[in-house]
Amino acid sequence: MIDLNDLRIFAYVAALTSFSLAADALQIHKSSVSRSIARLEAMLHTPLILRTTRKVLLTQSGIDLSERCAELLSRVNETIGYAGSVGAMPRAAAAKRTLLRSPASLPARVDATRASRRHDAGQFGAVA
Repeated sequence: MIDLNDLRIFAYVAALTSFSLAADALQIHKSSVSRSIARLEAMLHTPLILRTTRKVLLTQSGIDLSERCAELLSRVNETIGYAGSVGAMPRAAAAKRTLLRSPASLPARVDATRASRRHDAGQFGAVA
């Protein structure tokens, strides 16, 4: 399974074309950057970066991953931001927001809620 941190580190290396600059930007050790890239390359069974003493060049696989990686990380950040904003809302507001986003599921949710309430009421001897 791919570690999103490895992808994030790869994205920095690809954008900055430097292990050192990526390490500085991410405030991690250069050796951590190297290990992340090595893990990705091992998992994908292909080199992503051609290393020389002076510069970093992306292979074709590295270029392809870099293009997709930027979009993927953007979506992950978007999703985390959305989840965080829903989590910060009062419960009723979050439920309302969810219902507004998926109106097709509203009848199923209403029926499930009614059935659950009837079951719960029956369990405690209450009349629904």
